[in-house]
Amino acid sequence: MKWLKKLVNPLMALIGIQVVWGLLVFFWINWFVGRHKEFRELAERYRPELLGRGFDWMVLVEGLVLLVIILVGVYVIFIYWRRQSNLNQEQQDFISQATHELKSPLASIKLHLETIRLRKPPPDKLERFLDTMLVDIERLDNLTSNILMVAKIEQRRRASRYPVVDFSALVSRYMEQQRQNLPEGGSVILDLEEGISAAIDVEGMETVLRNLFENAILYSIGAPEIRVTLKRDGGRCLLSFQDNGKGIDRKDLKKVFRKFYRIRSTGEAIRGTGLGLWIVKSVVKEHGGTVTAASEGNGKGTTFTISLPLPRRKVGTP
Repeated sequence: MKWLKKLVNPLMALIGIQVVWGLLVFFWINWFVGRHKEFRELAERYRPELLGRGFDWMVLVEGLVLLVIILVGVYVIFIYWRRQSNLNQEQQDFISQATHELKSPLASIKLHLETIRLRKPPPDKLERFLDTMLVDIERLDNLTSNILMVAKIEQRRRASRYPVVDFSALVSRYMEQQRQNLPEGGSVILDLEEGISAAIDVEGMETVLRNLFENAILYSIGAPEIRVTLKRDGGRCLLSFQDNGKGIDRKDLKKVFRKFYRIRSTGEAIRGTGLGLWIVKSVVKEHGGTVTAASEGNGKGTTFTISLPLPRRKVGTP
């Protein structure tokens, strides 16, 4: 059975389609020429006046056109089958990774609680245990929040219009709250233009900031250095999120926003579900904005830039 699974793969399927189609064309032409030859022999024997019509190219061409249409149809089916196969594999990977993401903090919390119950640790160690459990609980909360956000996005349960809020204050407040979650030696630099207002879904935008913040920490090399910039650019505002992490290859810059997509690195096991950046793109798109990723390559960090439209000023306002 293993050799059969290795044999039935997309490349072999594509080669098989080409071979079968080539054989069909060959047999069609061979059959048509053979029938035409038989017809000429019969015509020479019984109805010589029919020979003046010559070779009937139209029938041959119509048959070839039909075979081409069949090939195109098979290619379309193959492409969609390949996409569905990839999606199924990504979903299986997501389920496996999400299960791991759920079980790991739960196992950690259980272990710490059992230790507290059985050994009655001293106050200083108990404090560390509680801090660790709070981190694990926040990790679980972030994962469930992402899954719920995915459900809202896919079921389109989100409002089409959002209230105008002070975007500068929102970004500043949220990032200041996240400073305590930085690893030792990490830093966040804020360069925010004040007074920028935008039509924002606060919950959705905080989810965007959280996913970008977590992404910068997960893929950091040593102590993370995160720089967040917000400024006006004509009728839009630009929010940049720059880190000093592992960077992204050029071929992966657009792929990272795909659902379930995760960059695979040999010898590295970085936690995650492949939903974070897809959520970022989806939420930003709902706000009428765009998000792009830029990186000079491996080890050179990544910059995510979000562009959002600014609300139009009413006539008569300064």
